[in-house]
Amino acid sequence: MKDQLTQLLALQNRDLALDKCQVEIDQIQDQLQDHKDILQKLIDDLGEQKNQLQETVELKAKRAEELREAEERHGKSKERLMSVSSAKEYNALEKEMEQLKRKTEETREQLDHLKERTTHHESEIAKKEVMINELREQIEQTEADATKKLTDLNGQLENAQSEREKMSRGIQKPILRRYDFIRTRRGGTAIVSAKDGHCEGCFMRLPPQMYIELQRGNTLITCPSCQRILYHAAALGIDEA
Repeated sequence: MKDQLTQLLALQNRDLALDKCQVEIDQIQDQLQDHKDILQKLIDDLGEQKNQLQETVELKAKRAEELREAEERHGKSKERLMSVSSAKEYNALEKEMEQLKRKTEETREQLDHLKERTTHHESEIAKKEVMINELREQIEQTEADATKKLTDLNGQLENAQSEREKMSRGIQKPILRRYDFIRTRRGGTAIVSAKDGHCEGCFMRLPPQMYIELQRGNTLITCPSCQRILYHAAALGIDEA
């Protein structure tokens, strides 16, 4: 059993290195995806801003045409005012001209507001385009660096997995299955030392007789609390000082 425990420890060291390598790969891939998501969000925002600009430009053109028509009608009413012959017609024209005047003033105000909105949209679009170009360049550089790093890490991962497979061949299948099962439920650490009567995984005190058996190193023993496989360093000839 001592030999099996020693091999389990070596296997766990290999597995922890594999875990670390995989975590690093996942982090790089997540970072790349985050950058791409931010870029896509900016692109979507830019598209929306351009749509708003187009709508504003179209509305501005419409209001400009309305202003032209109102001014033209006001001019014609003013000409007609000079030739009317009755007070009733004169009063009607004056009322119409007053309404056209108000309409003209309102339309001018709307045009001024639309011009401001147009300028705002154009400014925001220019800023977003600069940001998108800068971010796209950053992503390209990050992807180039990440691709090289990922290639190295995937190579390390492949080699480590091959070594792992070789190492696991010397471990009895029931023990290996138990080890793999515990690893999935204990954050990758399935085998831990017991020291001074305590499990070093969960720090719970072990029954005295169990700890005595553990020191002999002849039996596979798991912690009653966390179910991790236990070993005693001295029994395996390991110096934990």
